[in-house]
Amino acid sequence: MKTSLSKRLVASLSCVVLAAWIATAAFSYLDAKERIGAMLDDHLVQAASLLLGSDRTQAERPAVHWGDEGHALVYQGWGADGRLLFRSADAPAQPLSEVSEGFSLVERDGHLWRVFGGREDDLLVLVAEHAGFRGELASRIAQHLLHPVAFAIPLLAILILLAVRWGLAPLRLLAREVGSRAPTNLAPIDAKGAPAEVQPLVDALDSLFARVQAAVENERRFTADAAHELRTPLAAIRTHAEVAIGARDDAERARALGHVEEAVSRANRLIGQLLVLARLDASFAPPTRTRVSLERIAAEQVAEAAPEAARREINLGLLDPQGDPTAIGDPDLIAILLRNLVDNAIRHSPPGGTVDVSIQAEGDRVVLRVADAGPGLGLDERTKVLERFHRGRASREGSGIGLSIVARIAELHGAELSFSEGLHGRGLGVDVRLPASFSPP
Repeated sequence: MKTSLSKRLVASLSCVVLAAWIATAAFSYLDAKERIGAMLDDHLVQAASLLLGSDRTQAERPAVHWGDEGHALVYQGWGADGRLLFRSADAPAQPLSEVSEGFSLVERDGHLWRVFGGREDDLLVLVAEHAGFRGELASRIAQHLLHPVAFAIPLLAILILLAVRWGLAPLRLLAREVGSRAPTNLAPIDAKGAPAEVQPLVDALDSLFARVQAAVENERRFTADAAHELRTPLAAIRTHAEVAIGARDDAERARALGHVEEAVSRANRLIGQLLVLARLDASFAPPTRTRVSLERIAAEQVAEAAPEAARREINLGLLDPQGDPTAIGDPDLIAILLRNLVDNAIRHSPPGGTVDVSIQAEGDRVVLRVADAGPGLGLDERTKVLERFHRGRASREGSGIGLSIVARIAELHGAELSFSEGLHGRGLGVDVRLPASFSPP
């Protein structure tokens, strides 16, 4: 279930206001109770002072009322001999409190009384009132504070809702702008009126649009280049197949079918490389980072390429590693990288040539090197061969994708790719410097 930011803000702010109001009422109740208690205590003292100076002969007197609520004080006057001299009409005949002077709390007939005793010469005056009256007054004050809550909280909730909607208006404008965009519109978002809190989201969306734009461009370029490159082997297959169909003898047909087989093999290899390249282009996440034995991977790839090297009369070998032959990376991707380097070296070496694979530790890097004694590359071509479907001037076969795959895998590993002279002062050497230890991604 989706949550509404507006509802959450309105509910949370309303609860905060309600809690603050209740806390204010509670504080007001306690403060009012304390102040009212002090005021009523003063009133008891004043009443006692008045009674101490009054006529002491009248035994029963009318009640004394205080305030607009008709609250009555109860009082008694006692002589030194313990005789009741006077009392209010509703006062009992027994002493209101056993404490002769000062304040005390007395329970009588299930009610608490606040009693003050004052003495002058031989006269003791006891004045009392219901203790619950104090709490009633404080409660009324707190209730007067809470009564507006029933009207104020809904009104405040409406005002908060309007304020939240006004505050979230830039978000709605931003959502409308993004929602109204065409699928092909990946330009940065115009967020001039967006608040500062939304800017990180806008920046993240712009970064996402840029990555999607790059991926779309790569896919579009890849599709166009792949379609162009596949025309050649497919056209060759069709041409040789037509020759085989129209052959006049078995020898001519066998030669044509042999060419068909070679063209099919070339197309199969091209499609495999295109699939690898497409998978690498779709990967924005870093590859798996584990400790990899380059010696084991190199031995496997050399053994796998040995039959093709023997068929072409190429001397393919793996030199003994110099230093620790382990690196950090994805073993499958590193195997693809080395396979393409070895395959390129074999294809561009003349019969009787040599291809060496070596591994050497170099500081915090491990250098994986594949060198041949072929025609090599000019300095002006060494950057161009990393572009897709670019072949060197001396190349007569291949699709021009192998080194693009190598460059992409090196980029994913944070490795350095460089070219140098090959064997015996000629040919080409390709060095891939892979990280030898874990580092923060």
